[in-house]
Order: sequence, then C-alpha cells, then structure tokens
Amino acid sequence: MGRSVRLAALGVACLGLAGCNSLLSSSPLPAVASAGAFPPTLSSAQFVGAWGLASYHNDADRARTEKEAKAQCNKPYVIAQGPNGGLMMHLADQATPSELALKGADAGRNYIGPANEPAGGADDREIVAVSADSFTTKWVDADTAARYGTMVYARCKAAGKKA
Repeated sequence: MGRSVRLAALGVACLGLAGCNSLLSSSPLPAVASAGAFPPTLSSAQFVGAWGLASYHNDADRARTEKEAKAQCNKPYVIAQGPNGGLMMHLADQATPSELALKGADAGRNYIGPANEPAGGADDREIVAVSADSFTTKWVDADTAARYGTMVYARCKAAGKKA
C-alpha cells in the first residue's frame, strides 16, 4: 500500500507542476505569429498599381461588373506598396487607406487584412480569383459583404498602351 500512496502522490505532484506550467505559458502568442501560420501563395507586388473597381451582389452580374470595373480606370483605385511591405488599401467604412497584409490560410486561400489579426478575421477580404489583369475579393464579415458585395478589380493599362 505504501507504493500506491507514493505513486498517487507523484501523480498529484505532476499534475500540480503541469498546472503551474500552463499558467506560465497561457499568454497568447503575438497576433503576427498566428497570422503567419500559412504563408500566402500570392505576392503583394502583383496587387500594386491602378485598378478599376466595381462590385456585385448576384453571381449573374459578374460579367457585367468586370466590364464596369474596366470602365472605372478613368478614376482608378490605386493600391500602393506600404512602408512595411503590405498593401495600402481601405478597410470597410474607412476614409483613409491603411497598410494591410497579404495573409495565407489553409487550402491555399489568401486574405488581405490587418497584419495583427489571423487570416480570415472580420476585417479581412478573401481573394477568390486572381489573374494578371484582375482579382476578385469577398469580405469575410457577413454584414460588410452584404453592404459592399463582391469586389472586382481590373488592372488599368498605363497611358499610351492599348487595353
């Protein structure tokens, strides 16, 4: 019986130490570390430039919206490289652009949003289609998506080049 008591005491001591250790390491990891769990499969450089921008709410309107986005190049939406390598873009309902990060997620998904939040956060938009001449994003937050719709960006050709 003495051996059983010692084993039980050892088990209780181990649980106590494990509990102390979990208290010491329970502080959350920095958001940047959790946001980088998956590297993005796209480069931020491919989004820098002047873009025609339009949006739609119904998938049946996509082709028409792509044409409308190209027509907006007379007043383009400009995406600049941020000072930390991100993209200077507007968050929903914000009048001034912020530096946003390109973030990777599982299954090769990519998001654009605040660098200090994990990929797929409420302020993010998912990149659902991308080519050399366009990209399409959907807002993650349902309320924001309902207001802004699916965003289509069409690359504006430089002055003097044929479209």
